[in-house]
Amino acid sequence: PYRLIFRQCGLVLMIPNEQPWQNMIKAIAFYLPQFHVIPENDIYGKNFTEWCNVRRAVPLYDGHAQPHIPHGILGYYDLTDEKILTKQHHIAWDNNVTAFCYYYYNMAGRTLLDAPLHIINKSRLIRNEFCLCWAHECWYDNTQPQRIKPFIAQEYSPENARKIIRDLAQYFDNPRHIRIDGKPLLLVFAPERNPLMSVYSQIWREEAWAMGHTELCLAGVECHVGQHPANLGFDVMVEFAPNLNPMNMLSIEGEEPRRFDYVATVQDMLLKETPDYTRLRCAFPGWDNTPRRGRHGLFFERTSVDVFTAALRSMAQHTRAHLPENLQYVFINAWNEWGEGCHLEPDQKDGFAYLHAVRNVMNEFNT
Repeated sequence: PYRLIFRQCGLVLMIPNEQPWQNMIKAIAFYLPQFHVIPENDIYGKNFTEWCNVRRAVPLYDGHAQPHIPHGILGYYDLTDEKILTKQHHIAWDNNVTAFCYYYYNMAGRTLLDAPLHIINKSRLIRNEFCLCWAHECWYDNTQPQRIKPFIAQEYSPENARKIIRDLAQYFDNPRHIRIDGKPLLLVFAPERNPLMSVYSQIWREEAWAMGHTELCLAGVECHVGQHPANLGFDVMVEFAPNLNPMNMLSIEGEEPRRFDYVATVQDMLLKETPDYTRLRCAFPGWDNTPRRGRHGLFFERTSVDVFTAALRSMAQHTRAHLPENLQYVFINAWNEWGEGCHLEPDQKDGFAYLHAVRNVMNEFNT
């Protein structure tokens, strides 16, 4: 794979026939900017953050690994602390998590949970690339078994579509924002749940062009539903992990919380057929949302650093083989979904094991 350049005085200089940086695969971790106080979350109690759920989580049966306790290097942090944000991103960078996908909340034209995003966007100490994912669904009381009436409702309209894209312009202008062929990358979670999604995508493209960003690369996040991105006016889709298959459920009908097999779920995801559209892959280290949902939640048994490593490696191989050079990205769910037991951030049980798995797999493909 190398060619000889010159030989002189016993020194041989050789360079690769391929420039390795042209095919680098990058890991993008989904990131929850929730861990700070906002008035809207006081529905759960004064000064509530997701840490409240994480701290009071308890095992629901013998062998249930709760609570998840963060490693002392970051602890129970506040995401409005710039020092914490900087340390967090440096830890990620050192372990080859060189990019994040931050959840972006814009509800009926007003933004929520965006204080950390403003700090990250302005920081000169953070070098990780990023994109954003519009999490557009209504907010419900997660302590209730059924979602009947939201306490923060979403409204879909052409005017709100314009408000969103105009607010996002401040992030698109950042040189660290991920661009695909020069186009800012914007994700939408479960886009099929927006009844005006095709209208939104058209308005966003028109507004982005008018603001000088030429075009957008729009990506839909597949939450249990896969479809061709063109149906939504999008360019690509992103797999969301975990996929839930009733065949992989370990609990019996009616038993709570629901329990799934991690190993079997990973195997199913790796055996999925490649669709006739562009879809980026997504791995996950585990899932347990009982801190947030109690007995109405679900979680995965038999989680394993080794299985996660194998899954991430296989998805990187798929990315190398099936995706174009400008889309060499693998998503990971998630960096810090502590309330859903889904985090790369180190904890007291596994330490840095999952982060080191990402570091090692990315090194395999990018050396």
